[in-house]
Amino acid sequence: MDFRSSKSNLSKSKEKLSPDGAEEKLLPKEVEAKIVTRVDMADAKYVVEDHRNGDAKIELDANKRQFSGLTKEELLKYADDPFWVNLRWAMFILFWALWLAMLAGAITIIVKAPKYLKGLLVDMEESPYAEIEDDLQLLEHFKVQGVFVDVPTYEIIDENPSVLESFKRFVSMAKSHGIKVIVDLIPNYVPLSHMWFRMSENKTDGYDNYFVWKEGNFFDESGRRVPPNNWVSTLNQSAWTWSEQRKAYYLHQYDVSQPDLNFHNEEVVKEFDNVLKQWMKAGAAGVRLNKVRQLLVNTELKDEQPLTGRGSDLAADHTYYSYWRHTQTTDQPKLMELLQRWAKVVDDASEAPGTGSSVFTLNEEGGRAELFLLHKNITYLRPLVSKPLTIENDVSATAAEINERIAKWPALNLRTFPDTQQELVAFELLLPASPILNPHQLEKEDNETTTSESLAHFVSMRDDASIQHGHYVVAGVPARNSSTNTLLAVARWKTGHTGYVALFNPLEEDQRANLTAVSSIPDTLTPHFMSHAVRQYTNYSLHNAEPADNLLVPPKSSVVFSYVPRTSAEN
Repeated sequence: MDFRSSKSNLSKSKEKLSPDGAEEKLLPKEVEAKIVTRVDMADAKYVVEDHRNGDAKIELDANKRQFSGLTKEELLKYADDPFWVNLRWAMFILFWALWLAMLAGAITIIVKAPKYLKGLLVDMEESPYAEIEDDLQLLEHFKVQGVFVDVPTYEIIDENPSVLESFKRFVSMAKSHGIKVIVDLIPNYVPLSHMWFRMSENKTDGYDNYFVWKEGNFFDESGRRVPPNNWVSTLNQSAWTWSEQRKAYYLHQYDVSQPDLNFHNEEVVKEFDNVLKQWMKAGAAGVRLNKVRQLLVNTELKDEQPLTGRGSDLAADHTYYSYWRHTQTTDQPKLMELLQRWAKVVDDASEAPGTGSSVFTLNEEGGRAELFLLHKNITYLRPLVSKPLTIENDVSATAAEINERIAKWPALNLRTFPDTQQELVAFELLLPASPILNPHQLEKEDNETTTSESLAHFVSMRDDASIQHGHYVVAGVPARNSSTNTLLAVARWKTGHTGYVALFNPLEEDQRANLTAVSSIPDTLTPHFMSHAVRQYTNYSLHNAEPADNLLVPPKSSVVFSYVPRTSAEN
């Protein structure tokens, strides 16, 4: 047998014995030589599967699956590398820069946070200094933080020493009782007798444009001179009066003896800048501006259009102020700019410039919607404050207005028609706002119990944890066996502390309130505080529990109850 032939046959038989039926062939040597396999045996792993039949396998790159960090020696190689040195310093500096920036931001927030008055405020209206001085000790007892006082706006710069001296004396006395003085100013006008008006009427150089003048070139069919347009003053008269001296009309949106200053004139604006500075220099803690929404008019002097639809006065004709829309004489675009400017003037002239601790706010009046409802930028006011809110018989609408206001500013002035009730004090002092009271609410109620005693009690209650840090609800609530809300309620509570609820009845007849709809109120409450008249009317005892669905409240009166809050009310 040929040896070569046997070798060839053996090779073919091996090819046929392939287990998977595939034809196996050995690569030619010249092809095998071209295939280079690089395997690092340090990364290979020898695995024995079944020692009985000798099965085994080799896992390549098995050790690469596990990550191992750099050794100390390897790390030291990079320690002095310029790139990594610079990167470390950059990260170090960035960390401390961010930390210092956050610290500075926190300090700025604390320093710049509004520090205006948040306690009890009293609007002294037009009371003279002498009357207020007699009440300072009583106001201190009530923890009153500030009083609004009426002052002669422009006399501070009219070289009238008596005005300045009397005001400084009053401020000094108020400060000795821990009370700040906020001045009420009216920038709109000066009297006819004022030097500025006389000089403007004579067309004196520099004062010619201090007021709003318009030549009278219009006549009616009978030859009588007629005003430049249809503007009506707030007193339901023509807003224009003829000056024979100047041969022109002057504008007065208030009384004929109060000519409107022209705040489109930069010199007039500077005059009022000086007024603000002088009152602050004299010791005022802030300024409240009155009538400012009529401060500017449209310089084109266009006619006003009648007010129609919602809010219109059906009983008014064209001679009434309420008949017109007043788009030409109120809320002019430049007003926001002036208010922002004067807010800064007051802050710069205060005892602590730049801190926002001085008061600069408005005293709105009339039936027009407040500035905040017109989406004006009035964030620079300190504090934000609205016109007085009169409590109507529709208590649900009143509660909605109260909630809207306390969400936007901390000061609130509630009134009842026709006169503000002393009994309203108990309700006001439980609201989450700084109540603005008037002197009438501080007067004696009767010979046995005075309003001052009630006021002192409720002022001290404002330090309670439920009122300082708790929750609140202001809502209209129904009388017993009724679905109509006819009483006002404000509830204050905090888990683990005594809760309080004040009820005010605005009607002329007594009512039995049902508080079961207020989530924090349990089934029974305890009378906490009431006036002497209410106690006599109701026969309430401070130790007896009363059912939450049957709480007697006399006409035009308030009652305060205490209770243990339901724990579910927190949610």
